[in-house]
Amino acid sequence: MVPSNAVIVWQLCGFVEEVDCYFVRSGRDYTLTVERAGERLAEEQYGSLYETLTRAREMKRDLMEVGFRPLPNAPEEPPLDSLLRHFVREGTALLHAVRSA
Repeated sequence: MVPSNAVIVWQLCGFVEEVDCYFVRSGRDYTLTVERAGERLAEEQYGSLYETLTRAREMKRDLMEVGFRPLPNAPEEPPLDSLLRHFVREGTALLHAVRSA
């Protein structure tokens, strides 16, 4: 089950099952997880958001090559506003710029 503090990167469907890919920031690292029907298929840790999203794209490409397809109406990648809300909620980013005196 996708945790409430996760950012969903992509969702694919096969003939029967759905596969979810999401990440959660834990400390300075990002934990990238792929689940099928609540069963964890992969869990990897990366030190940057760039590495995390690059690996997520690789996994998506590999699954699509064997027949998985994006869910209808699923965004290609997490929209920037979704990422911003996540990092604001986690306390790692500010919603508004702060002016220095």
